[in-house]
Amino acid sequence: MKNFDVVFDRKGSTKWVKYSGTDILPMWIADMDFKAPDSVSNFLKVCADSGDFGYTDAPDELREVIVTQLKKKYDWSVEGSEVVFLPGVVAGLNTVCRGLVSLDESIITATPIYPPFLKAPENCGRKLTKIDMELTSEGYQYPLTALRDSINSKSRLLLLCNPFNPIGRVLTFKELQEIVRLCLDNQLLVCSDEIHSDLLFDDRAHIPLAKIDSRIEDNLITLISPGKTYNIAGIGGGIAIIKNQILREKFLAVSDGVGDIGLFSYAAMLSAYRDCESWHRQLIDYLQENRDYCKSRVEEIPGIKMNKVEATYLAWLDVRDLRLDDALSFFERAGVGLSDGREFGGKGFMRLNFGCPRTTLEEGWDRIARAVDKYVDNRHYTG
Repeated sequence: MKNFDVVFDRKGSTKWVKYSGTDILPMWIADMDFKAPDSVSNFLKVCADSGDFGYTDAPDELREVIVTQLKKKYDWSVEGSEVVFLPGVVAGLNTVCRGLVSLDESIITATPIYPPFLKAPENCGRKLTKIDMELTSEGYQYPLTALRDSINSKSRLLLLCNPFNPIGRVLTFKELQEIVRLCLDNQLLVCSDEIHSDLLFDDRAHIPLAKIDSRIEDNLITLISPGKTYNIAGIGGGIAIIKNQILREKFLAVSDGVGDIGLFSYAAMLSAYRDCESWHRQLIDYLQENRDYCKSRVEEIPGIKMNKVEATYLAWLDVRDLRLDDALSFFERAGVGLSDGREFGGKGFMRLNFGCPRTTLEEGWDRIARAVDKYVDNRHYTG
């Protein structure tokens, strides 16, 4: 049995509490039903045994590990001073919107997108311009023409997600190159959420936006975190890479009071990046097999399509052909708790988290298949 096949009790987690007291399998929020790496757990035990729980600063070793990783993976040269620590990536999104965009300026993002991208501008009273990802026969493409047309004199910030949650896209060099060109030509700031950059499939390689053109680094905040990859999101901890000193100092000033990063967050991030390379390789293999299993099941179920998942552990399901009045309730009645696509700006879609043991995934798809078959029989569904 693989480590990732082990089913363990997660009933106290947000993911499972939502459906406490029911038989619904939670496959919604983006954390995985796998135990975190033993190396992280063991390192946290050492920290706990020390009995020292006072205020703490980021360990020098953590900065060094991050700098080394960025150089090794992407040939991206970053100084330790250019690494800023945050309570999490969502805190970074909110800090950027509130602190780097004036009240009379606007923000642009492409949908469907991770809900905090939509909520962060609203939280601070900034105008958000939403452009739709282009759904083609080849899958989703970044809407470059719509981006160009949406930029005006009030445009200040582009919020970018790559790899793209919820659609699982890894943006190509050409797409990123054109995004960078438009941002440079129009002096747009960019906040690039790259939290899923270590969750790529089929031997794909992540390209940090910073590597497209060095000039963009003057206007770029890159957000990363080991939280999703190593399943330690509940501990907290995020990272902003900001090369421009003036931009970095402004970001630090406006992030004051957002929240502190504690001892265990620093420790978990350090151990994840430093000690878990083998665990990470095994995870990618397992998730890729789960991705392929999802694809095979979707092909057997009428009325559901699945976008090609190039990264993340999230399947974006197109259920529009089922013509459901309330898709979320339909799948909950089937015994599976998914994320409603409307939260992401994708009406008629559902997001399924396949970061779980295979037995759980099989049961979830069995429930979906039975419910759809019954629905099709009752409605005489013809596609």
